Amino acid sequence: MKPKPPPDVYRRELLRLLVAALRRVRPDTGEWLEERSGCFSLVAWTYLFYGVHRDIVLDREGIERLLQQPVPSAADLAEISSLASRRFHHASHRLGDALPFLRRFIAQPAMRLTMHEADRYLTNRDGIAVAIRALLAAALERAWHEDEKVLLIAHSMGSVIAYDTLWELSHGARGPSGEVDLFMTLGSPLATRFMRGALRGAAARGRDRYPTNIRRWANFSAKGDVTALYPRLAPYFREMLELGLVDALDDYVDLENHFRGAIGLNVHDSYGYLSNPSVARAIGDWLAASQ
Repeated sequence: MKPKPPPDVYRRELLRLLVAALRRVRPDTGEWLEERSGCFSLVAWTYLFYGVHRDIVLDREGIERLLQQPVPSAADLAEISSLASRRFHHASHRLGDALPFLRRFIAQPAMRLTMHEADRYLTNRDGIAVAIRALLAAALERAWHEDEKVLLIAHSMGSVIAYDTLWELSHGARGPSGEVDLFMTLGSPLATRFMRGALRGAAARGRDRYPTNIRRWANFSAKGDVTALYPRLAPYFREMLELGLVDALDDYVDLENHFRGAIGLNVHDSYGYLSNPSVARAIGDWLAASQ
């Protein structure tokens, strides 16, 4: 959620961070991607949702810090550990997720705003969800039409949008038109009751409940990231494995996201996730196998 910089600016900064991270863990793939940067596409949806762009200046210092200091400092690790150990904070979020009528009493103002914005998407208010999913569906269908192998990376609310879009492409009138070779979710809220009950296909059973166009799914969650309230997705989507809809569904938890932006440490931020060594290694492995 929240506005992002203009798409060309945001894409450039994400690509810089990813290439730098790849050069540290898989130098060959970092060089390959830098030379073929057109392979990296961004499906930007937040302007459609909010009607404004975020000023990249607000993110610039944090981005440069990630590039210059790819490993978290001792102070970063201490603060990350402190966030991850706040059991009452996590417990209150889980209680609010399990008992929706309590949310307005226990949620902080920022969380209430986020939930309100998520509800706008989940209820398709003014057709916003349909319009957003159309952006991703068009990008995927272009790639499949060109016989491209697809790695779909989805962060935060983007993982919900991606899941819904893949479900619709699986179960639409035309049927599946292609496959996502690797679906990567970063800081995903997909396991929360709030989200699971509103996903496309949630009311169906068996194969009809899930997307059928994902070959492998890898999920990454950072320590202290309360958006990924339940860090592991496998317990909630295991039926996809049992039905043979995916070859693998793997969770990678306890990552350290040390991005520091205008408001300080943000363990949920997309910049920090994309430059994380574990995430970069998974992308590098996929790129190496796909060349």
